[in-house]
Amino acid sequence: MLPENRLVPYEPSALPPGPWLVLAPHPDDESIGMGGTLALGAERGLPVKIVMVTDGEIGADPFQRRQEALCACRVLGLEAPEFWNLPDREVYRHLDALAEKLKKIKVHKFRAIFLPSFFEFHPDHRAVTLGALAFLRLEAWLGEVWLYEISRQGEVNRLIVIDEVAERKDRAIDCYQSQLAQVPYRELAASLDCLRAYSLSPQGVRRAEGFWAARLSALPDEWFRRLREYFE
Repeated sequence: MLPENRLVPYEPSALPPGPWLVLAPHPDDESIGMGGTLALGAERGLPVKIVMVTDGEIGADPFQRRQEALCACRVLGLEAPEFWNLPDREVYRHLDALAEKLKKIKVHKFRAIFLPSFFEFHPDHRAVTLGALAFLRLEAWLGEVWLYEISRQGEVNRLIVIDEVAERKDRAIDCYQSQLAQVPYRELAASLDCLRAYSLSPQGVRRAEGFWAARLSALPDEWFRRLREYFE
């Protein structure tokens, strides 16, 4: 039987080297899922490119959501995000367009690419990950993939302590008033962060963000086959 420390880290993890590319299926996913890690990266001067894959037009007025995303990135200390305008809740129908967008930004310059966890509920979250991984594999990209949690726990092998920037993460989520009017995302994100700090709590850690990280080349063919089945 595997011990606990083979299933979840019991020591804080280091940030990956930059530059980073972060794909957020909707404006707010980046702040909810990894706002603390983004704030830490900005503090340390790491180059970070944020992409909003959709405008989230089903959830609220797309112009408002863009303005909220700009606000959140300012709070986190990041440059303005890029918007790709793929249809909300239909990313899975537009994976070719996703690949074309990825090709244009020259992914080989990024050392770490952040994507939603395999275990996310929302179809756009899963579709972004499927499309990006398929493209990166064809491109023989040599960096490290970091999968981040947005709406539920997944498997993790990295825990980034965000205590020193937790308040900034909360303020970034507060930018998304159109979404907070529907769901208490700030409280839900903080709850997930607190739960992720469980194995680090003896060290006084209160909030952490969980990731599953691996070199793309380390993923076997079987993973890609099963991943496609899961997304379909």
